[in-house]
Amino acid sequence: MSRPVKIVDYDPQWPMLFEKEKGLIHGAVGHVVAGIEHIGSTAVPNLGAKPVIDIMVAVNRLNDAEKCIKPLQKIGYEYQPGHEVSIPERRFFRKGEPPKEQHYHLHMVELASDFWKKHIFFGTIFALIQKLLKNIMN
Repeated sequence: MSRPVKIVDYDPQWPMLFEKEKGLIHGAVGHVVAGIEHIGSTAVPNLGAKPVIDIMVAVNRLNDAEKCIKPLQKIGYEYQPGHEVSIPERRFFRKGEPPKEQHYHLHMVELASDFWKKHIFFGTIFALIQKLLKNIMN
């Protein structure tokens, strides 16, 4: 049985938690990584979200993800290969045990993939919509 989804108010700590985690990830696998981005609802200012920091990590070739498994394990990430059945173009890792610890999801994909492009596009569009609405309301 799955746990109920918990949505919480926006936490201004989320961007800082992402930046800290980005530094850890870069230190562990920066030699392989082509980009690291904060994605999902915790990346959107003032939006309620599941309290899970989603991080998208780009590699040039998906095969490069193999080189990242052990270094990411050393900083607390668990590789979840079972998710490749539903999304074969992504390698998925998780870190943290809620509610005791901050929870992170790491999505590793190819830089040139549709997965990367769609998530970057979504974040950009959402930020533009927020800016437009703020201008309209003021």
